Amino acid sequence: MLLVSGATRTVKKWKRVGELIVPAAGNSPDMLKLLPGMWAMDNGAYSGLDTAAFVAMLERFHGRLGCRWVAAPDAVGDAHQTLLNWPFWSRLIRGIGFRPALVLQDGMLVTDVPWSQVGAVFVGGTDDWKFSQQAHDLCGYGKARGLSVHVGRVNSRQRIFQAARMGADTFDGGQYSRWAERRIPEGVIDAQDSVAQQRLL
Repeated sequence: MLLVSGATRTVKKWKRVGELIVPAAGNSPDMLKLLPGMWAMDNGAYSGLDTAAFVAMLERFHGRLGCRWVAAPDAVGDAHQTLLNWPFWSRLIRGIGFRPALVLQDGMLVTDVPWSQVGAVFVGGTDDWKFSQQAHDLCGYGKARGLSVHVGRVNSRQRIFQAARMGADTFDGGQYSRWAERRIPEGVIDAQDSVAQQRLL
């Protein structure tokens, strides 16, 4: 299970840590030396969506290979609005050459999701909903369709294991971006080893 972190200057110290590109960072793809399959792009909606910055990010990274997914702009905790946003943003993301991830939100059901259009699923939503049975069901259905699953805001060892039980392929957490030098080695690496061992069993 791969951690993707916004601490793009330091993550290459660890083999199972990739980069999470966000609009506000203004990253230059030429400076990052991205490895295929080791990076993804978020939309920044949790902190407040800046559509111009989001589109500029897509344009900067256009043609770069190996992006796992791009989180389509969503409305935090609002399944209805997120699904209304989806058609426009998913077409734009695909048109630029990336795989759009639908950010799952509170109240979203398996029957609500336009699965044939979805390139990956990203578990968003409120803290109370994120690890609910409903969220588990959506992830399970996505995995059955061969989709990658990402879980956002995973900031503790307990949550790493919860994300693993949901079938997560990737996860992120703000503390692993803000305090990467300390929090990644002490909070992530051994948990990743434990998850890998459990999955082997």
